[in-house]
Amino acid sequence: MRLENLPELACLCASLRRAARSVTSLYERELRMSVPQFTLLYLLDGEPLNQAQVAELLAIDRTTLTRTMAMLERRGLIRGASGADKRERQWSITPAGRKTLKLARPRWEKVQRRFRERLGEQRWELLLDELTSVAAGARYRAADGVDQIRIQKTRVRRV
Repeated sequence: MRLENLPELACLCASLRRAARSVTSLYERELRMSVPQFTLLYLLDGEPLNQAQVAELLAIDRTTLTRTMAMLERRGLIRGASGADKRERQWSITPAGRKTLKLARPRWEKVQRRFRERLGEQRWELLLDELTSVAAGARYRAADGVDQIRIQKTRVRRV
């Protein structure tokens, strides 16, 4: 199968946003839930995390994260509990959240498989590595005193 030709955009940000919108749309049609909702359930299925940890892992602002977490909590899919520091909440997935994730997982696997087939295994793995590098590069600031970005090759567990 040939990849569809799109004009190259000179702006990295515009190119990433175009790709993100296209990919998000495809995933959400298949998942029947938003990608942020699925991602939070997926992350919290491993172990409880506080909101700062989730925000750091996803590189998402806390306001947006708070809104998504509140909606999942209202639906009974996640729960927050006081952490060691009373200002911090530990978030975990509920049994209803696990059931929702279990139902969504085959649909997620289907869309993952479709992308893997379209891109090919080598390009797929390269893309995952490069996107991690791009996210790390976007966090780089000259004031940090870091002269080169080092990518840790460990990944959050894959579903």
